[in-house]
Amino acid sequence: MRKALLLSLLACSAACSDKELVGLHVNLRADGSGVLTTRTLLEPKEAGPAEAKAQGVAWEHRAVLSLSQGSFASVQGLQFGDIRFSGKTGDGEIPRLRVFVPRGPEATWVKALAPDQETRKRLAKVQDPTGKTREVGENLLLEIQFPDLVISSGVLPSGRGVEAAHERNKATLLVPAQTAIEKGEDLVWDITWR
Repeated sequence: MRKALLLSLLACSAACSDKELVGLHVNLRADGSGVLTTRTLLEPKEAGPAEAKAQGVAWEHRAVLSLSQGSFASVQGLQFGDIRFSGKTGDGEIPRLRVFVPRGPEATWVKALAPDQETRKRLAKVQDPTGKTREVGENLLLEIQFPDLVISSGVLPSGRGVEAAHERNKATLLVPAQTAIEKGEDLVWDITWR
């Protein structure tokens, strides 16, 4: 029992890393509808409720992880910034999903999830007061949960730090924020499932 608890805590700490703090999670249903959850790193200007409770403190930095969730009727119409989703979920064929992930300085999806690198470095001091973390939110994680087991998850072209993976009924695409805003070919992420 203790061993199982320790393993689950280690798995959570790896999954909840400050490097993959921001991103998108899509929970796709068999009919092509689903739920989109976003995790966005922000630097608010206004004081939060905890600051009002402290006395004798001159607040210098703020960081907020903003979470949003909403439903969509069809993955065919789903778009986040300039990320587009296209897929086939029925007709007796193997279901597949293709996600188009733009790269370059004008990629709006990156700006919607994380601030620039200088800000991410500054906010790392708020997220990790020990100073061990040099940059927070440096990787953008796109996760898709499917109604059944994932068969394949791959991305082209390859890029520095870009990783596509899958486990059980979830596929993930990890894109470093700096790679996402560098000029280069758009990423095409293909996933198949049962």
